[in-house]
Formats: sequence, structure tokens, C-alpha cells
Amino acid sequence: MSQITTGLGSSRTVSSASGGYTFAFNNISTSPQQVLPQNPQRQSFTVHNPGSVDIFLAPATVQNTGSDVALTPSPSALGGCYRVYANGGEKTFSGEVQKPWQAFALSGSTNPLTISVSNV
Repeated sequence: MSQITTGLGSSRTVSSASGGYTFAFNNISTSPQQVLPQNPQRQSFTVHNPGSVDIFLAPATVQNTGSDVALTPSPSALGGCYRVYANGGEKTFSGEVQKPWQAFALSGSTNPLTISVSNV
């Protein structure tokens, strides 16, 4: 009988929570688009904006009425959004971040965005 031995959080941890990954976008426009799918194992994610235009992140749903309601943000309706400033701005989200997330830019249609996700 074999036995797996490893340290908590090490690269050899065997679990659905192991690992992480990066999403790369080069097409963020002024229309909201999903940038993270639902993921029950997601513990945190960090957003980095290497571009020259501010980008906004928002959950796909909010709890204004006591249950999930779709959020449709825009440059003129920013409630529920988090700003990630241009030219290297970063923001880390942690905790209850398992639902889908969306992003949009203040202007343009070819804005870059990098998102690193951790399931640990």
C-alpha cells in the first residue's frame, strides 16, 4: 500500500484546491464581459491592469434584494464595481469569490487584463 506524504500548501498537495492559473485578456471593452467563471474551489484572485485605461471588475450577481440579481454595470452605472487603475494597478479579492466575475473598461476595446487565481 502506498502513502502520499507532503506538506500543506506544497506543490505536491493532492486536493481539488491545489494549484492556480492565469487568465490573459487583450480585448476588454466598455461592454461587460465575463472574465472568471464560477469556481467553488477559488479562494482568491489578483487582477493586474498593465494597460493605459482604468478597468472595472464586478461580480456577475449582487444581493440587493436578498437573493442573487444580475448586475449590469457600465461606465455610467458603477455601483457594485471595483476600479483597477491603469498602468500597473492591482487588486486582490479573497473570501467569497467563487461566483462569476465580469470586467469592462472606461474606453476602447483592446485593453489588456491579467487575472491570477488561487484555489489554495
